[in-house]
Amino acid sequence: PRGGDAITGIAEAERHGAVVNQAGTARDANGTLVTAGGRVLAVTAVAADLAAARAKAYEGVAAVRFDGAQYRTDIAAKATA
Repeated sequence: PRGGDAITGIAEAERHGAVVNQAGTARDANGTLVTAGGRVLAVTAVAADLAAARAKAYEGVAAVRFDGAQYRTDIAAKATA
């Protein structure tokens, strides 16, 4: 993603039980959280089993929004199949 795009939904992701770790983020002149390029966020979760943790993490991913967002859809897919 390019830099300067507003990031929303982190609080919602955390309400779903996900943990959102910031990497390529910054604050703009207004204090808004924005992308700063590269790998922007890592969304993880802990649950009773791997399938539940995967589901919770992807609920968190779905809540986070910014232009140009990309994410893998295959994390733990083989292990939970």
